[in-house]
Amino acid sequence: MKVIVVGAGLIGLAVADELTRHGVEVVVLEKGERAGSEASSAAAGILSPHGEAHGPGPFLSLLLAGFQLIPEMAARLQALTQVDLFYKANGMLAVALSDEEESTLSGDIAWQEKAGLRLERVSAAQVKALEPAIDGPVRWGVRWPQMAQIDNTALVEAYCRAVGKQGGIIRTNKEVSRFITKGDRVVGVETASESVTADFVVNCAGSWARFDAGLPFAVPIVPVKGQLLQFRTSSPLVRHVVVSGGAYLVQRSPLHLIAGATVERAGYDKTVTDSGRRSVLEGAKRISSAFGSLNLETAWAGLRPGTPDDMPILGETPLKGLLVAAGHYRNGVLLAPLTGRIMGDLILKGKSSIDISPFSIRRFQGVS
Repeated sequence: MKVIVVGAGLIGLAVADELTRHGVEVVVLEKGERAGSEASSAAAGILSPHGEAHGPGPFLSLLLAGFQLIPEMAARLQALTQVDLFYKANGMLAVALSDEEESTLSGDIAWQEKAGLRLERVSAAQVKALEPAIDGPVRWGVRWPQMAQIDNTALVEAYCRAVGKQGGIIRTNKEVSRFITKGDRVVGVETASESVTADFVVNCAGSWARFDAGLPFAVPIVPVKGQLLQFRTSSPLVRHVVVSGGAYLVQRSPLHLIAGATVERAGYDKTVTDSGRRSVLEGAKRISSAFGSLNLETAWAGLRPGTPDDMPILGETPLKGLLVAAGHYRNGVLLAPLTGRIMGDLILKGKSSIDISPFSIRRFQGVS
C-alpha cells in the first residue's frame, strides 16, 4: 500500500509517522524548502486541551484524547531519534486582571469542574507566590497543574527523523497543484514536474488545504495570522505557561521567553507589524512589568489553519481515497499524535477508533 501525504507540517508528519510505523509506503510532499516551515515552527508549543474548547462536547473530548497521547509520543520519539523535545508538564496559570477576565475565568471554572477537569482556584497572593514576576493588578487566578509544553520545532525534527528511520520519504520543494481523480476516486497528485500515484492521499496542507479549486466540494480553511515575540532572560521569568486575556507567556528555555499572540485575518501575509509587536508587548506588560527591560530577540508570524467553527476537519471526503487532516487552528501541536492515529486507523482498518463524525468535512456541506 502506498500513501501520499500532502504537507510536512506536524499534522502531515504525524500521519506519516503512524503509517510508516505499520509498514506503509509513505511519500510526504511539502511545498516549502523544509518540513514544518509554516504554522508548525511558528507555534509556542502550549499543550492545553481546555484552552480552545468552550464547554463539554465532542471537541473537548477530542482535545483530551489528544493530550493523553502526548507523553507516550514524546517518550517514543525521543528514544527513537535522540531529539530532546523539552516536554515539560509544568502547568498553566491563568490570571484575572480585569472585571471581564474575572467573568471569563468564573465561567471556565464552572463548566470545567462539571466536565471533571483538574484545576485549582488561587488567590492573588498565591498567584504571586507561584510566579513572583507577575506584578500586574491580579485579582485571582486558576491553575491547571497537569498542563504542559513542548518545543514544536524539536518535535518537527523528531518526526522527520522517525519517518526516515521507518522508511518514509519526505520531499521538499514539491508543491502539489491538484489531485488526480479517476471516476469518484483520487488516485494521486500532480506537481509542477510530475504525477505521483497512490492508494490513498491525505490532505494535511494546513492553511493551504484548499489549494485544489477543482474539487467537487469545498475545503473551508483560511489562514489566521498570529504574531509572537521572543525575549532574552538572564534566568527563567516564569515557571508555568501564564495566560491573561489574549496574552500568554511561555518560558521556552532558561534564556528564552515567548510572548503571544495576535489573531488576525490578513490572508497569507506573514509580515511582522509594528501594531502587532505593540499588541503582544502590551499584553505581556499587563502581566509583568519586567517586559519593560527585557531584550527583544526576535519576532515572527505564523498562519494558523482556521475553519468556520474553529474545529479541525478529519476523515474521509466525498471522493474515495482522499482524506483530510487539516484546520487544526491553535491545536495542531496538541492534536498531531491523535490525528496521526486516526488517519492510520482509517487507512489500515477502515474506521477510526474514536468517533470523528463531528469533524467530518460533510458538516460544511449540510450533509451528515
